[in-house]
Amino acid sequence: MRLPPVLRLVVRNFTSNLDPLTILIRFGQPVITIVVLGTMFSSIISSNVTGGSYTAFLVPGMVAFQMITGGVISGNLFWLDRRWAMTEQIFSGPFLRSEYLGGLVLTTLLFSLVGVGVMMLVGLPFIGIASLSPLGVGAVLLTVALGSIFFAGLLIALGTRLRSANAYFSIQSFLQLFVIFLSTVYYPITSRTPRILAATFYGNPLTYAANTIRDAFNGTLGRADLVALGILAVLAFVAFVSAVAAFRKLDLGPIQ
Repeated sequence: MRLPPVLRLVVRNFTSNLDPLTILIRFGQPVITIVVLGTMFSSIISSNVTGGSYTAFLVPGMVAFQMITGGVISGNLFWLDRRWAMTEQIFSGPFLRSEYLGGLVLTTLLFSLVGVGVMMLVGLPFIGIASLSPLGVGAVLLTVALGSIFFAGLLIALGTRLRSANAYFSIQSFLQLFVIFLSTVYYPITSRTPRILAATFYGNPLTYAANTIRDAFNGTLGRADLVALGILAVLAFVAFVSAVAAFRKLDLGPIQ
């Protein structure tokens, strides 16, 4: 049976990203972070600060981190397709622009969910998932899905505007570091956190994702998490619409 065009593009996207080095970098780094930081920092960071062991605090943060991984993969795929004139070849074949964009978004979601599964398996020996109810699982998956669409849409829209590889990858790297380190993935916001940093943290979508996933793991989902999901949904919608609009005006000329 012949696969639909979107699924054929997803298979193509996965095939180009399943080499051992890519897998090691994309999923190995978060795994090492959980094992090393979780082991070392648990002995020096007070449980009063994190509300439990540091590892139990870190694992949900690394689960949230996977939405950036999925977004970066799709952003890079799109940029490299432009760089090597693959977009022209794809659009000249039996594929529409909407199908190509849909394939990128679906690839983002699948890569992110694979990353979530890997993080859960690694974190299981450290914290268990006894308190992760079916509602909690749904909240985790929805949070990661919305965050993945946001970052994928943002990077794809950015990739349509930039014609320099140096500019694109420099901005992508800066955004990635900014979003990760100025969020609650690695550390919580406390009364001793400088106000300007706290304000920056709360302006970061990854903070809302990490906090919601953490509450899902702890079995303490509440109204604040519904607000966080609403914010992520709005951001995902805006980013996706931006990517669609940018695709309609995409210049297929050569880039550097």
